Amino acid sequence: MQEFLTQLLLPCAAAAINALLLLWTAGRRRPVLYVASKCVAFAALTAALLGYGIVPTQTAHRMAYPEMQFLRGVLEISWWLLAAATIMSVVRTYYAVGSRLRQNRFLLDVIATLLYLGSALAIITDVLDIPVKGVLATSGALAIVLGLALQSTLSDLFSGLLINATSPYRVGDSVMLDDSTQGEVVEITWRATHIAKANRDLIVVPNSIIAKSRIINLSVPAGPHAAVAKFEAPTEIRPSDVSHALELAIETCVGIAAHPKPVIATTAIGRKTTSYEITFFPTGQRSSTELLNKFYDAAHRHLESFSALTDPVERANNGLEPTLVYRLVEAIGVFGMLSREQRMQLASTLVRREFAPGQIVLAAGELSQAITIVAYGTVGASFSADGDPRDDVVRFGPREYFGESGPVAGVASGVSFAARTYVIAYELPRHAVTSLLKQHTDVAHVLAATLVARERKGHALMQPVEEIQSSGVGLVDWIHRCINSIHHRHI
Repeated sequence: MQEFLTQLLLPCAAAAINALLLLWTAGRRRPVLYVASKCVAFAALTAALLGYGIVPTQTAHRMAYPEMQFLRGVLEISWWLLAAATIMSVVRTYYAVGSRLRQNRFLLDVIATLLYLGSALAIITDVLDIPVKGVLATSGALAIVLGLALQSTLSDLFSGLLINATSPYRVGDSVMLDDSTQGEVVEITWRATHIAKANRDLIVVPNSIIAKSRIINLSVPAGPHAAVAKFEAPTEIRPSDVSHALELAIETCVGIAAHPKPVIATTAIGRKTTSYEITFFPTGQRSSTELLNKFYDAAHRHLESFSALTDPVERANNGLEPTLVYRLVEAIGVFGMLSREQRMQLASTLVRREFAPGQIVLAAGELSQAITIVAYGTVGASFSADGDPRDDVVRFGPREYFGESGPVAGVASGVSFAARTYVIAYELPRHAVTSLLKQHTDVAHVLAATLVARERKGHALMQPVEEIQSSGVGLVDWIHRCINSIHHRHI
């Protein structure tokens, strides 16, 4: 017996080395190198067992000494468990090398479960020599009891298997469910799918609920996906007029692709409102959320301007509704510091101008003599000399203004402003702005701060001024000095 135990020292040492190597390489980098070492160690263990007549895949004969029988059984059990662990390491390395480990985590869990389950059955039948029928009969009764107790969990489990088999989504995809849950899939487990919302909240949705839901995968197919905007307008406004305003809103938003062409559809007409659905493709310059926010704002402004221009009734004098020119003055937020009478007086100085599509409103390098407020249509700002629409950095719609750098700071335009559609604009002359700045220093400084803020966003579009660069005190102080010089010249 002692001689036999001495002969088994080599297989025992090989099994111990395999176990230590398995623990040492867990979670290590360079997986290919470590898996190769595991395979070599497992091959050495197999050779050692076969060399001493121990075949793990065959039922062992009864031996005279219980100690020897026990040690042989331990070696065979170790071989089966190490076999499952080694095969699983190879499979996991295959997915890790292809950078698919995170996406196929659930599949790896299933493979690991099947491997260890197969090893357990092999140990029961080959090592312990227990009949499979008795095990299955006992486990069947136990399975019925567990099935009744864990009905909800099992439903999630099999739903998870179905989801991973059909792959309606993968880890990293952006999805939307029936209950408006939307976010990025960060993990798929046996029981649930983990979804991270845009605000980084984590939602854990049971797989059984997802299996019964309509799933919208926003990441498939690859490439750009259309954004869908839903818009409602009063029923008394004709759908053709609303569609025209929505077309102008699309034209106003830089970042909406011209091809495929945006689609506007009237979806429902109710007693009070008519519903519209607008589908367009982003160009990739801006996110879909940012484009939708800009589109909704532009759509409301174009619809309001269209209604104001088509309404022949001027009711400002009786106080029921302000005139269009008064609304345009109100559109410049800093004029909210003025009284109503002062704003009406300022509105009386506005000069109406009309521009055909493609016509230059303000050329690059030209000193603006007025603040231009758009009343209808779209104006694009481009760095190209001919005002190419493809080079637009920003576009202006109704109740938006440009050209304030000339009257406020005396700085020429750095871009060309051109009409993208038929445009109706109102100009606030430079003398009216100068007079306003002279009388209201608070308005002057707010205008200066607004101009600086717009310039930082790239919306003031002024030409670079050497004095600003060399002064060392910043754009704000330089504009304030320009405004102060206006006051000193007129006092």
